[in-house]
Amino acid sequence: MSPSDDDDDQRCSLDEHLDLIADAQRRQILSYLIENANRPIPLEALLEELMSDGSTDSTLSRERLLIHLHHIHLPKLADYGVIEYNSSLQLVSYTEHPRLEALLHSEQIESDETGGDSNADDPNS
Repeated sequence: MSPSDDDDDQRCSLDEHLDLIADAQRRQILSYLIENANRPIPLEALLEELMSDGSTDSTLSRERLLIHLHHIHLPKLADYGVIEYNSSLQLVSYTEHPRLEALLHSEQIESDETGGDSNADDPNS
């Protein structure tokens, strides 16, 4: 384990990591930011990605999604040190968290294996 892994473990417990990826939009945000970790992402580009991905609820308006990003998801991720969010420049950048990436990756594998249906085990869905 590298020193950065130790720092990551100190900043966020397993429960905190799981809380961060419990929300589908935050998983989507994290996946996009991890894929583009080599540069800061303009908030507008992140918004466009979320809107065009198809997994965002179509009833969620662009303005409402922007409010969710600005007031809920990005501040929460920033509070845990997972991202840096400069609201005045409207830039978001991912900070490396190997444990979180492993959890996110395992969740995506699980989702792929069940056909993406989070209620795959629920006979009533």
